[in-house]
Amino acid sequence: MIKKDKLLKQIEELIRLEQSLVPLLNKHLSAAMFFSNLKKDDRENIVEYFQKLVIAKTKHIEILSRVNDEIVRRQRDVY
Repeated sequence: MIKKDKLLKQIEELIRLEQSLVPLLNKHLSAAMFFSNLKKDDRENIVEYFQKLVIAKTKHIEILSRVNDEIVRRQRDVY
């Protein structure tokens, strides 16, 4: 079991972590493409993969935010 305030702090930390990963993924993608000698098809596949990761992280942030809002709204103190 976990108290509401501790659970909310953990969820907020996860949200911050996810939010920091999106720019980091984009930065690494840009650097990798700039310094690589990959074929065009390979670069396109890598870009597509990183774009999917960014979309997944964005969706995860949205889900965590909804969970956070729901926990804040409820009167329950132990989960």
